[in-house]
Amino acid sequence: MSDEQPVLTTEQKELLYLIARLTDSLNCPTSWIKETPLQALIFHGIRKGLFNEYDYAPISTSFLGQGRKFVNISKECEDDLGDLRELGLLETIRVSSEKHDYITGYRPTKDSVNVIKSLENDIRNRVDTLFQCPFCKSPNYNLNINVENSAFIMKCADCKYVENIPLIIPEDVSYNTQPYFFPFLIKKDTKEQ
Repeated sequence: MSDEQPVLTTEQKELLYLIARLTDSLNCPTSWIKETPLQALIFHGIRKGLFNEYDYAPISTSFLGQGRKFVNISKECEDDLGDLRELGLLETIRVSSEKHDYITGYRPTKDSVNVIKSLENDIRNRVDTLFQCPFCKSPNYNLNINVENSAFIMKCADCKYVENIPLIIPEDVSYNTQPYFFPFLIKKDTKEQ
């Protein structure tokens, strides 16, 4: 990678910093974040107003070795993960579980260290709020996963405040429809005048 830093969108910066924070890449360059917990935190972040350009929708996918489930996934985030890989800022690892499910892990590359160090404080602070308890403001607000119940929970280590992340619960979304008829399907009056 050249000395010139790539131009990243705000969401790509937030995503890169989130992954760096989760893997503690500056202190422990051999750790990875699994895709499912990352998806849960992305979903949680979108709902908290962090990733402004991301949206999510329920998509059927293999889930925690329990077969297929509908999971609220951000396609924009998946696209940004691919872009960060192409820029040489992220690397992935793909391993197989005992149940023959594939698990993808992410971590920042060595080339991303300068980019991460140069991120604006505003970006860092917004991502850090995901790990700050909304009740007692403690920075010990972490993701807990109960695989048996497919539950994702943010839990404060200090005050024990708990917040559910409904990653596998599709939302009801209201929408309006309007019929559209192609012009060639509309019956015309053929009577001569």
